[in-house]
Amino acid sequence: MPRRPSRATDELARYSGYGITWVLTVVLLGWGGLALDERLGTTPLLVLLGVLLGIVGGFYRLYLRLVVEPEDRKREEPGPGAKGQ
Repeated sequence: MPRRPSRATDELARYSGYGITWVLTVVLLGWGGLALDERLGTTPLLVLLGVLLGIVGGFYRLYLRLVVEPEDRKREEPGPGAKGQ
């Protein structure tokens, strides 16, 4: 019978996934800005804008995942005694 990963392993995987998603967002938007800068000759304006947008968007998504969604789940959970109703 396969062993169930520990809670610490679950948390490590969860938070690592958040970090990887944030880094990929920053890198991809920065790379997109760099490509546009080369095409339009606006170096370094769009690469900086892309990186800044990636940072802000990544932190906003982290905030939603770590603060807002858990609070929403707590509100949706039935209170004590709700099963019998």
